[in-house]
Amino acid sequence: MERLITGIKNLDYILGGGIPAYSLNIISGSPGSGKTIFVQNIIFNNARNGLKSLYLTTISESQLKMVRHLQGFEFFSNDLLGDRVIYGDLGAVLRSQGASEGLDYLTRMIKEHLPNIVVIDSVKVIRDLFPDEKTFRAFVFELAAVLSIWEITAFLVGEYEEQELTRLSEFAIADGIFHLYGQEEKRFQKRYMRVLKMRGTSFQHGEHLFQIGPVGIEVYPRMRPEGEELRYDVKLGRKEFGICGLDEMLCGGLLEGTITLISGATGTGKTMFALKFLLEGAEKGEKGVFLSFEEPVDQLQNTARCLGWEIDKYLAEGQLEIKFISPVELDVDKHAFEILDMIGEKKVERFVIDSISSFESSVTDIQKYRDYLWAIGQQLRRRHVTTIFTVLNEDLFSPLVVSRAQLSLITDNIIILRYVEDNSSIRKVLGILKTRGSNHDNSLREYEISPEGINVLGRLAKADMLK
Repeated sequence: MERLITGIKNLDYILGGGIPAYSLNIISGSPGSGKTIFVQNIIFNNARNGLKSLYLTTISESQLKMVRHLQGFEFFSNDLLGDRVIYGDLGAVLRSQGASEGLDYLTRMIKEHLPNIVVIDSVKVIRDLFPDEKTFRAFVFELAAVLSIWEITAFLVGEYEEQELTRLSEFAIADGIFHLYGQEEKRFQKRYMRVLKMRGTSFQHGEHLFQIGPVGIEVYPRMRPEGEELRYDVKLGRKEFGICGLDEMLCGGLLEGTITLISGATGTGKTMFALKFLLEGAEKGEKGVFLSFEEPVDQLQNTARCLGWEIDKYLAEGQLEIKFISPVELDVDKHAFEILDMIGEKKVERFVIDSISSFESSVTDIQKYRDYLWAIGQQLRRRHVTTIFTVLNEDLFSPLVVSRAQLSLITDNIIILRYVEDNSSIRKVLGILKTRGSNHDNSLREYEISPEGINVLGRLAKADMLK
Protein backbone atom coordinates (compact mmCIF):
# COMPACT_ATOMS: atom_id res chain seq x y z
CA MET A 1 0.00 0.00 0.00
CA GLU A 2 1.30 3.44 -0.93
CA ARG A 3 1.46 5.72 2.09
CA LEU A 4 1.83 9.38 2.91
CA ILE A 5 4.68 9.69 5.41
CA THR A 6 3.68 12.30 7.99
CA GLY A 7 7.21 12.86 9.30
CA ILE A 8 5.77 13.53 12.78
CA LYS A 9 7.73 11.80 15.53
CA ASN A 10 6.25 8.35 16.24
CA LEU A 11 3.00 9.02 14.31
CA ASP A 12 4.04 6.91 11.32
CA TYR A 13 4.95 4.14 13.77
CA ILE A 14 1.38 4.20 15.16
CA LEU A 15 -0.03 4.14 11.62
CA GLY A 16 2.10 1.23 10.46
CA GLY A 17 4.19 3.40 8.15
CA GLY A 18 2.01 6.40 7.36
CA ILE A 19 -1.45 7.42 6.19
CA PRO A 20 -2.78 5.42 3.21
CA ALA A 21 -2.26 7.55 0.11
CA TYR A 22 -5.31 9.07 -1.64
CA SER A 23 -7.45 8.63 1.48
CA LEU A 24 -9.86 11.21 2.94
CA ASN A 25 -9.16 11.94 6.60
CA ILE A 26 -10.94 14.02 9.20
CA ILE A 27 -8.98 15.75 11.96
CA SER A 28 -11.43 16.48 14.77
CA GLY A 29 -11.15 18.14 18.15
CA SER A 30 -12.25 21.06 20.25
CA PRO A 31 -10.79 24.58 19.75
CA GLY A 32 -7.14 24.68 20.78
CA SER A 33 -6.61 20.93 20.59
CA GLY A 34 -3.86 21.31 17.94
CA LYS A 35 -5.71 20.29 14.76
CA THR A 36 -4.33 23.01 12.49
CA ILE A 37 -0.74 22.59 13.71
CA PHE A 38 -1.11 18.81 13.25
CA VAL A 39 -2.04 19.17 9.58
CA GLN A 40 0.37 22.02 8.87
CA ASN A 41 3.20 19.93 10.33
CA ILE A 42 2.34 17.13 7.90
CA ILE A 43 2.15 19.33 4.79
CA PHE A 44 5.41 21.20 5.50
CA ASN A 45 7.21 17.91 6.22
CA ASN A 46 5.99 16.63 2.86
CA ALA A 47 6.80 19.90 1.10
CA ARG A 48 10.44 19.33 2.02
CA ASN A 49 10.18 15.97 0.25
CA GLY A 50 8.87 17.62 -2.90
CA LEU A 51 5.10 17.10 -2.44
CA LYS A 52 2.69 19.96 -3.08
CA SER A 53 -0.19 20.89 -0.76
CA LEU A 54 -3.27 23.04 -1.30
CA TYR A 55 -4.59 24.47 1.99
CA LEU A 56 -8.09 25.96 1.72
CA THR A 57 -9.24 27.99 4.67
CA THR A 58 -12.75 29.04 5.57
CA ILE A 59 -13.86 31.79 7.89
CA SER A 60 -12.40 30.43 11.09
CA GLU A 61 -8.88 31.85 10.72
CA SER A 62 -7.36 34.20 8.15
CA GLN A 63 -4.45 32.95 6.04
CA LEU A 64 -2.21 35.79 7.21
CA LYS A 65 -2.94 35.04 10.86
CA MET A 66 -2.38 31.33 10.34
CA VAL A 67 1.02 31.83 8.70
CA ARG A 68 2.04 34.26 11.44
CA HIS A 69 1.29 31.61 14.09
CA LEU A 70 3.28 28.97 12.21
CA GLN A 71 6.45 31.00 11.96
CA GLY A 72 7.55 29.96 15.45
CA PHE A 73 7.73 26.28 14.53
CA GLU A 74 10.84 24.61 13.14
CA PHE A 75 8.87 22.74 10.48
CA PHE A 76 7.69 26.02 8.90
CA SER A 77 9.61 27.60 6.02
CA ASN A 78 8.74 30.77 4.13
CA ASP A 79 10.60 29.40 1.12
CA LEU A 80 7.96 26.70 0.64
CA LEU A 81 5.00 29.10 0.53
CA GLY A 82 3.44 29.64 -2.90
CA ASP A 83 5.40 26.81 -4.49
CA ARG A 84 4.97 23.70 -2.32
CA VAL A 85 2.37 25.06 0.12
CA ILE A 86 -0.44 27.04 -1.52
CA TYR A 87 -3.21 28.75 0.41
CA GLY A 88 -6.69 29.56 -0.88
CA ASP A 89 -9.98 30.87 0.54
CA LEU A 90 -12.80 28.42 -0.05
CA GLY A 91 -15.05 29.98 2.59
CA ALA A 92 -15.41 33.30 0.72
CA VAL A 93 -16.60 31.51 -2.44
CA LEU A 94 -19.07 29.35 -0.52
CA ARG A 95 -20.52 32.30 1.35
CA SER A 96 -20.88 34.59 -1.67
CA GLN A 97 -21.63 32.13 -4.49
CA GLY A 98 -22.96 28.96 -2.88
CA ALA A 99 -22.04 25.30 -2.65
CA SER A 100 -21.91 24.55 -6.37
CA GLU A 101 -19.47 27.39 -7.05
CA GLY A 102 -17.46 26.30 -4.04
CA LEU A 103 -16.93 22.86 -5.53
CA ASP A 104 -16.06 24.42 -8.90
CA TYR A 105 -13.50 26.63 -7.16
CA LEU A 106 -11.99 23.56 -5.48
CA THR A 107 -11.78 21.75 -8.83
CA ARG A 108 -10.16 24.75 -10.54
CA MET A 109 -7.56 25.07 -7.80
CA ILE A 110 -6.73 21.36 -8.04
CA LYS A 111 -6.42 21.53 -11.84
CA GLU A 112 -4.23 24.62 -11.61
CA HIS A 113 -1.82 23.42 -8.91
CA LEU A 114 -2.05 19.59 -9.14
CA PRO A 115 -1.44 19.12 -5.39
CA ASN A 116 -0.61 15.83 -3.68
CA ILE A 117 -2.41 16.94 -0.50
CA VAL A 118 -5.59 19.01 -0.07
CA VAL A 119 -6.67 20.43 3.30
CA ILE A 120 -10.00 22.12 4.07
CA ASP A 121 -9.91 23.95 7.39
CA SER A 122 -12.56 24.03 8.71
CA VAL A 123 -15.25 21.76 7.31
CA LYS A 124 -17.32 22.40 10.45
CA VAL A 125 -17.58 26.05 9.45
CA ILE A 126 -18.84 25.00 6.01
CA ARG A 127 -21.52 22.92 7.72
CA ASP A 128 -22.86 26.07 9.37
CA LEU A 129 -23.33 27.72 5.94
CA PHE A 130 -26.01 25.23 4.95
CA PRO A 131 -29.66 25.62 6.01
CA ASP A 132 -30.19 21.98 6.92
CA GLU A 133 -28.54 18.57 7.29
CA LYS A 134 -29.91 17.28 3.98
CA THR A 135 -28.29 19.93 1.79
CA PHE A 136 -25.03 19.73 3.72
CA ARG A 137 -24.98 15.96 3.34
CA ALA A 138 -25.40 16.34 -0.42
CA PHE A 139 -22.49 18.81 -0.48
CA VAL A 140 -20.28 16.43 1.54
CA PHE A 141 -20.86 13.54 -0.85
CA GLU A 142 -20.16 15.76 -3.84
CA LEU A 143 -16.99 16.97 -2.13
CA ALA A 144 -15.85 13.38 -1.58
CA ALA A 145 -16.58 12.60 -5.24
CA VAL A 146 -14.51 15.59 -6.43
CA LEU A 147 -11.54 14.64 -4.24
CA SER A 148 -11.68 10.97 -5.26
CA ILE A 149 -11.22 11.83 -8.95
CA TRP A 150 -7.72 13.08 -8.32
CA GLU A 151 -4.79 11.21 -6.76
CA ILE A 152 -4.95 13.31 -3.62
CA THR A 153 -4.65 12.65 0.11
CA ALA A 154 -7.24 14.91 1.74
CA PHE A 155 -7.64 16.28 5.26
CA LEU A 156 -10.88 17.86 6.52
CA VAL A 157 -10.32 19.75 9.76
CA GLY A 158 -13.21 20.47 12.12
CA GLU A 159 -14.09 21.50 15.65
CA TYR A 160 -16.04 18.43 16.64
CA GLU A 161 -16.76 16.95 20.04
CA GLU A 162 -16.35 13.19 20.36
CA GLN A 163 -20.09 12.51 20.62
CA GLU A 164 -20.58 14.08 17.17
CA LEU A 165 -18.24 11.66 15.42
CA THR A 166 -20.75 8.84 15.13
CA ARG A 167 -23.80 10.80 13.98
CA LEU A 168 -22.69 13.55 11.56
CA SER A 169 -22.76 12.80 7.85
CA GLU A 170 -19.22 13.98 7.02
CA PHE A 171 -17.76 11.12 9.06
CA ALA A 172 -19.45 8.55 6.82
CA ILE A 173 -17.17 9.52 3.92
CA ALA A 174 -13.94 9.45 5.94
CA ASP A 175 -11.33 6.77 5.37
CA GLY A 176 -9.43 7.94 8.44
CA ILE A 177 -10.43 9.82 11.61
CA PHE A 178 -7.99 11.42 14.05
CA HIS A 179 -9.49 12.85 17.24
CA LEU A 180 -7.39 15.27 19.31
CA TYR A 181 -8.34 16.30 22.83
CA GLY A 182 -6.95 17.53 26.13
CA GLN A 183 -7.61 16.57 29.71
CA GLU A 184 -6.29 17.49 33.14
CA GLU A 185 -4.23 14.86 34.99
CA LYS A 186 -2.46 15.44 38.28
CA ARG A 187 -2.86 19.21 37.81
CA PHE A 188 -1.28 19.08 34.33
CA GLN A 189 -3.12 19.74 31.09
CA LYS A 190 -2.20 16.97 28.64
CA ARG A 191 -2.97 16.44 24.97
CA TYR A 192 -4.02 13.08 23.58
CA MET A 193 -4.75 11.68 20.15
CA ARG A 194 -6.78 8.68 19.13
CA VAL A 195 -6.96 7.15 15.67
CA LEU A 196 -10.61 6.14 15.48
CA LYS A 197 -10.59 4.82 11.94
CA MET A 198 -8.03 4.03 9.23
CA ARG A 199 -9.60 2.14 6.36
CA GLY A 200 -7.50 -0.59 4.73
CA THR A 201 -4.70 -0.78 7.25
CA SER A 202 -4.01 -1.66 10.87
CA PHE A 203 -2.97 0.92 13.44
CA GLN A 204 -2.36 1.19 17.17
CA HIS A 205 -5.60 1.78 19.05
CA GLY A 206 -5.96 3.72 22.29
CA GLU A 207 -4.98 7.19 23.39
CA HIS A 208 -1.52 8.44 22.55
CA LEU A 209 0.05 11.41 24.29
CA PHE A 210 1.26 14.22 22.09
CA GLN A 211 2.99 17.51 22.71
CA ILE A 212 3.26 20.74 20.76
CA GLY A 213 6.73 22.22 21.03
CA PRO A 214 9.18 24.25 18.96
CA VAL A 215 9.69 21.35 16.54
CA GLY A 216 5.93 20.92 16.09
CA ILE A 217 3.99 17.80 17.04
CA GLU A 218 5.68 14.92 18.89
CA VAL A 219 3.65 11.77 19.60
CA TYR A 220 4.36 9.30 22.40
CA PRO A 221 2.53 6.04 21.68
CA ARG A 222 0.62 4.39 24.47
CA MET A 223 2.67 1.80 26.32
CA ARG A 224 0.55 -1.30 26.41
CA PRO A 225 0.99 -4.98 27.14
CA GLU A 226 1.63 -6.91 23.95
CA GLY A 227 -1.32 -9.04 22.92
CA GLU A 228 0.95 -11.58 21.33
CA GLU A 229 2.93 -14.18 23.25
CA LEU A 230 6.25 -12.80 24.51
CA ARG A 231 9.10 -14.45 22.62
CA TYR A 232 12.75 -13.75 23.21
CA ASP A 233 16.04 -15.61 23.45
CA VAL A 234 16.71 -16.76 27.01
CA LYS A 235 20.23 -15.89 28.13
CA LEU A 236 21.91 -18.14 30.68
CA GLY A 237 24.61 -15.64 31.64
CA ARG A 238 24.56 -14.01 35.07
CA LYS A 239 24.81 -10.41 36.20
CA GLU A 240 26.37 -10.11 39.64
CA PHE A 241 25.69 -7.49 42.30
CA GLY A 242 29.29 -7.57 43.47
CA ILE A 243 27.90 -8.27 46.96
CA CYS A 244 29.48 -11.55 47.91
CA GLY A 245 26.82 -13.12 50.12
CA LEU A 246 23.94 -11.98 47.89
CA ASP A 247 25.49 -13.35 44.69
CA GLU A 248 25.97 -16.68 46.47
CA MET A 249 22.29 -16.71 47.45
CA LEU A 250 21.41 -16.06 43.78
CA CYS A 251 23.66 -18.91 42.62
CA GLY A 252 25.96 -16.50 40.83
CA GLY A 253 23.81 -13.41 40.22
CA LEU A 254 20.67 -12.46 38.29
CA LEU A 255 19.97 -14.20 34.99
CA GLU A 256 20.58 -11.86 32.06
CA GLY A 257 17.54 -10.02 30.73
CA THR A 258 15.33 -10.65 33.77
CA ILE A 259 13.28 -8.17 35.83
CA THR A 260 14.00 -8.02 39.57
CA LEU A 261 11.90 -6.35 42.24
CA ILE A 262 13.70 -5.17 45.39
CA SER A 263 11.08 -4.46 48.04
CA GLY A 264 11.77 -2.93 51.40
CA ALA A 265 10.85 -0.35 54.02
CA THR A 266 12.39 3.11 54.09
CA GLY A 267 16.06 3.05 55.06
CA THR A 268 16.63 -0.62 54.31
CA GLY A 269 19.04 0.20 51.43
CA LYS A 270 17.04 -0.58 48.29
CA THR A 271 18.70 2.27 46.40
CA MET A 272 22.19 1.16 47.49
CA PHE A 273 21.64 -2.45 46.40
CA ALA A 274 20.41 -1.26 42.99
CA LEU A 275 23.23 1.26 42.55
CA LYS A 276 25.84 -1.35 43.52
CA PHE A 277 24.40 -3.61 40.81
CA LEU A 278 25.09 -0.94 38.18
CA LEU A 279 28.55 -0.14 39.52
CA GLU A 280 29.49 -3.82 39.39
CA GLY A 281 28.44 -3.85 35.74
CA ALA A 282 30.38 -0.65 35.01
CA GLU A 283 33.52 -2.25 36.41
CA LYS A 284 33.05 -5.04 33.85
CA GLY A 285 32.51 -2.61 30.98
CA GLU A 286 28.70 -2.89 30.91
CA LYS A 287 26.71 0.30 30.51
CA GLY A 288 24.06 1.06 33.12
CA VAL A 289 21.36 3.67 33.60
CA PHE A 290 19.87 4.62 36.97
CA LEU A 291 16.52 6.42 36.73
CA SER A 292 15.83 8.10 40.06
CA PHE A 293 12.50 9.56 41.12
CA GLU A 294 13.56 10.16 44.72
CA GLU A 295 17.20 11.20 45.12
CA PRO A 296 18.99 13.76 42.93
CA VAL A 297 22.28 12.85 41.28
CA ASP A 298 24.47 14.75 43.77
CA GLN A 299 22.93 12.95 46.72
CA LEU A 300 23.45 9.54 45.13
CA GLN A 301 27.05 10.43 44.34
CA ASN A 302 27.72 11.49 47.92
CA THR A 303 26.20 8.32 49.33
CA ALA A 304 28.22 6.13 46.97
CA ARG A 305 31.44 7.96 47.86
CA CYS A 306 30.74 7.37 51.56
CA LEU A 307 30.61 3.63 50.83
CA GLY A 308 33.93 3.76 48.99
CA TRP A 309 32.44 3.19 45.53
CA GLU A 310 34.09 4.74 42.46
CA ILE A 311 30.95 6.33 41.12
CA ASP A 312 32.63 9.52 39.82
CA LYS A 313 34.98 7.51 37.63
CA TYR A 314 32.21 5.55 35.94
CA LEU A 315 30.00 8.62 35.49
CA ALA A 316 32.91 10.45 33.83
CA GLU A 317 33.69 7.48 31.56
CA GLY A 318 30.04 7.16 30.52
CA GLN A 319 29.72 3.61 31.84
CA LEU A 320 27.08 4.80 34.28
CA GLU A 321 24.37 7.41 33.78
CA ILE A 322 22.06 8.71 36.48
CA LYS A 323 18.93 10.63 35.53
CA PHE A 324 16.77 12.32 38.15
CA ILE A 325 13.15 13.06 37.25
CA SER A 326 10.73 14.64 39.66
CA PRO A 327 7.71 12.34 39.95
CA VAL A 328 5.55 15.47 39.94
CA GLU A 329 6.73 16.24 36.39
CA LEU A 330 6.66 12.67 35.16
CA ASP A 331 4.54 11.68 32.21
CA VAL A 332 4.71 7.90 31.88
CA ASP A 333 3.86 7.72 28.17
CA LYS A 334 6.51 10.23 27.18
CA HIS A 335 9.20 8.94 29.51
CA ALA A 336 8.63 5.30 28.62
CA PHE A 337 9.52 6.04 25.02
CA GLU A 338 12.48 8.19 26.03
CA ILE A 339 13.76 5.42 28.32
CA LEU A 340 13.59 2.80 25.57
CA ASP A 341 15.22 5.17 23.05
CA MET A 342 18.05 5.86 25.50
CA ILE A 343 18.56 2.17 26.25
CA GLY A 344 18.74 1.37 22.56
CA GLU A 345 21.07 4.24 21.66
CA LYS A 346 23.49 3.67 24.53
CA LYS A 347 23.39 -0.14 24.37
CA VAL A 348 22.47 -0.33 28.04
CA GLU A 349 22.82 -3.76 29.68
CA ARG A 350 21.75 -2.89 33.23
CA PHE A 351 18.84 -0.60 34.13
CA VAL A 352 17.28 0.56 37.41
CA ILE A 353 14.07 2.45 38.22
CA ASP A 354 14.18 3.79 41.78
CA SER A 355 11.47 3.68 42.80
CA ILE A 356 8.34 2.55 41.07
CA SER A 357 6.43 3.60 44.21
CA SER A 358 7.13 7.25 43.29
CA PHE A 359 6.28 6.36 39.75
CA GLU A 360 2.84 5.20 40.86
CA SER A 361 2.02 8.64 42.26
CA SER A 362 2.20 10.20 38.79
CA VAL A 363 -0.30 7.82 37.20
CA THR A 364 -4.01 8.45 37.32
CA ASP A 365 -5.12 4.90 37.96
CA ILE A 366 -3.53 1.72 39.25
CA GLN A 367 -4.42 -0.33 36.17
CA LYS A 368 -2.54 2.09 33.90
CA TYR A 369 0.41 1.84 36.31
CA ARG A 370 0.43 -1.96 36.11
CA ASP A 371 -0.03 -1.94 32.33
CA TYR A 372 2.87 0.44 31.97
CA LEU A 373 5.23 -1.69 34.08
CA TRP A 374 4.15 -4.85 32.29
CA ALA A 375 4.67 -3.25 28.88
CA ILE A 376 8.06 -1.73 29.64
CA GLY A 377 9.13 -5.00 31.29
CA GLN A 378 8.34 -6.89 28.07
CA GLN A 379 10.35 -4.40 26.02
CA LEU A 380 13.32 -4.66 28.37
CA ARG A 381 13.26 -8.47 28.31
CA ARG A 382 13.25 -8.48 24.51
CA ARG A 383 16.34 -6.26 24.58
CA HIS A 384 18.03 -8.49 27.20
CA VAL A 385 18.42 -5.59 29.60
CA THR A 386 18.80 -6.85 33.17
CA THR A 387 16.51 -4.58 35.17
CA ILE A 388 15.81 -3.73 38.80
CA PHE A 389 12.66 -2.01 40.04
CA THR A 390 12.75 -0.89 43.67
CA VAL A 391 9.48 -0.59 45.57
CA LEU A 392 8.69 0.88 48.97
CA ASN A 393 6.99 -1.29 51.60
CA GLU A 394 5.39 1.27 53.91
CA ASP A 395 5.06 -1.12 56.87
CA LEU A 396 8.46 -1.17 58.60
CA PHE A 397 8.00 -4.52 60.38
CA SER A 398 5.43 -6.12 58.13
CA PRO A 399 5.45 -9.80 57.24
CA LEU A 400 7.00 -10.70 53.91
CA VAL A 401 4.92 -8.25 51.90
CA VAL A 402 6.32 -7.45 48.45
CA SER A 403 4.04 -4.64 47.34
CA ARG A 404 0.42 -3.63 47.70
CA ALA A 405 -0.02 -3.18 43.97
CA GLN A 406 0.42 -6.91 43.20
CA LEU A 407 3.51 -6.28 41.10
CA SER A 408 5.16 -9.61 41.82
CA LEU A 409 3.56 -11.20 38.75
CA ILE A 410 5.43 -8.91 36.35
CA THR A 411 8.86 -9.71 37.77
CA ASP A 412 11.19 -12.70 37.40
CA ASN A 413 13.02 -12.26 40.70
CA ILE A 414 12.01 -10.80 44.07
CA ILE A 415 14.39 -9.72 46.83
CA ILE A 416 12.95 -8.44 50.11
CA LEU A 417 14.70 -6.20 52.61
CA ARG A 418 13.14 -5.67 56.04
CA TYR A 419 13.72 -4.86 59.69
CA VAL A 420 13.57 -7.25 62.64
CA GLU A 421 13.60 -6.53 66.38
CA ASP A 422 16.15 -8.37 68.54
CA ASN A 423 17.03 -7.62 72.14
CA SER A 424 15.84 -4.00 71.97
CA SER A 425 17.72 -3.34 68.74
CA ILE A 426 16.76 -3.14 65.07
CA ARG A 427 18.55 -5.34 62.57
CA LYS A 428 18.18 -5.78 58.84
CA VAL A 429 17.53 -9.01 56.97
CA LEU A 430 17.16 -9.93 53.33
CA GLY A 431 15.55 -12.87 51.61
CA ILE A 432 14.95 -14.10 48.09
CA LEU A 433 11.34 -15.00 47.44
CA LYS A 434 11.60 -15.91 43.80
CA THR A 435 14.09 -16.44 40.97
CA ARG A 436 12.42 -17.56 37.76
CA GLY A 437 14.43 -20.24 35.92
CA SER A 438 17.05 -20.60 38.63
CA ASN A 439 17.66 -21.99 42.08
CA HIS A 440 18.28 -19.68 45.02
CA ASP A 441 19.07 -19.79 48.72
CA ASN A 442 15.83 -19.79 50.73
CA SER A 443 17.39 -18.57 53.96
CA LEU A 444 16.95 -15.15 55.56
CA ARG A 445 20.26 -13.42 56.20
CA GLU A 446 21.30 -10.38 58.09
CA TYR A 447 23.11 -7.62 56.28
CA GLU A 448 24.73 -4.32 57.16
CA ILE A 449 25.57 -1.17 55.24
CA SER A 450 28.83 0.30 56.49
CA PRO A 451 31.62 2.56 55.18
CA GLU A 452 33.07 -0.61 53.64
CA GLY A 453 29.94 -1.22 51.58
CA ILE A 454 27.16 -3.79 51.84
CA ASN A 455 27.96 -6.95 53.78
CA VAL A 456 25.65 -9.95 53.82
CA LEU A 457 26.13 -11.84 57.06
CA GLY A 458 24.90 -15.17 58.35
CA ARG A 459 21.46 -16.64 58.69
CA LEU A 460 19.07 -15.34 61.33
CA ALA A 461 20.29 -16.48 64.72
CA LYS A 462 16.79 -17.26 66.02
CA ALA A 463 13.83 -18.68 64.17
CA ASP A 464 11.29 -16.32 65.79
CA MET A 465 12.96 -13.01 64.87
CA LEU A 466 10.39 -12.27 62.14
CA LYS A 467 7.42 -12.46 64.53
